[in-house]
Amino acid sequence: MLLKGNTIEHFITNKKNNLDIIRFFAASLVLFSHAYPLTTGNNGSEPFAIMTNGEMTFGELAVAIFFVISGFLITQSFDRSKNPINYFKARSLRIFPGLIFCVLLSIFLLGPILTNLNVKDYFTNRETYDYLKTITLYWMQYDLPGLFPNNSWPSAVNGSLWTLWYEFFFYFVVAVLGVTRLLDKRIVLIGFILATGLYWLGRGGFYTDLFRYFSAGMVFYLFRKEIKLNGMMAAASFIILILTARNGYFEYSLSIVGTYLIFYLAFASKVKFHNFGKYGDFSYGIYIYAFPIQQIMTQAFNNQLTPFENFLLSFPVTLLFAILSWYLVEKQALKYKKLSIKAIFQKKKIYVENSINSNAN
Repeated sequence: MLLKGNTIEHFITNKKNNLDIIRFFAASLVLFSHAYPLTTGNNGSEPFAIMTNGEMTFGELAVAIFFVISGFLITQSFDRSKNPINYFKARSLRIFPGLIFCVLLSIFLLGPILTNLNVKDYFTNRETYDYLKTITLYWMQYDLPGLFPNNSWPSAVNGSLWTLWYEFFFYFVVAVLGVTRLLDKRIVLIGFILATGLYWLGRGGFYTDLFRYFSAGMVFYLFRKEIKLNGMMAAASFIILILTARNGYFEYSLSIVGTYLIFYLAFASKVKFHNFGKYGDFSYGIYIYAFPIQQIMTQAFNNQLTPFENFLLSFPVTLLFAILSWYLVEKQALKYKKLSIKAIFQKKKIYVENSINSNAN
């Protein structure tokens, strides 16, 4: 039971939380939400878009949840490491190995199997290799030659990846603030207020929109000793979200009371899913593999699937790919997280030398 006076700091110290299941739920929610435009061509019938009068979809809600949690955890990561090199190494190992494998799989397996071009034309098309730019996060390409031209949402191979650039950019923001000793609760709070103000005025585009949520998570970490979690506040937050969902102010309430509710659910002792991530963190894999798998399902059934059918068919396949991605790629990459760059290269050198000696014998 949550006691009056318990702060976020207290629950962080206990190291028991529900963040893994919240992120898993958010990733699944993106898949569910994308089933609507990928089968109907638009978000007109998406449930949350209807509920909020077009203000937000379930997918956009899930992205907001991701950025709130990320702002909290990334700020915590830098605060604990105090070392920009180790910080960026950890962040890069979490994002890039899984992304690179997904991009290569899309180009060299998905592409030649599903393209409406002959294989030679596909592999001699410059756009095939331009898709590799996606690995940089900044130069995003969303199509591959001859893939999904007749789908309800034509040609897009992986429309979910666009958020990764903003995620990684905000990692730099945290690092710069940390190195310059400006990772201060008051400064970050001002940043959150400014981002919210700019968003209200319609300025700044995706940067201010997403930074509202990311900086909200930062604020909650930096004020972790002051912010108390209790059921009454959580219930009030939920009621405010419900009320604002119908009158056009949901996005503004989400970044404040929504953030409070997220961390209440994350740390509440009455809701115990602390071991949900025991067998792996599959949320990232679900996020990066769902879109192409949903496009495959749409094409396979000749655009005849309903959104819910697309979701039911795509989810188990996506989860399988997410599990494989975790065990074969992401988890293996994270083993290098605690090694220095020099140690990583030494380990690789020893592996190569042992392989050469083994072959020689």
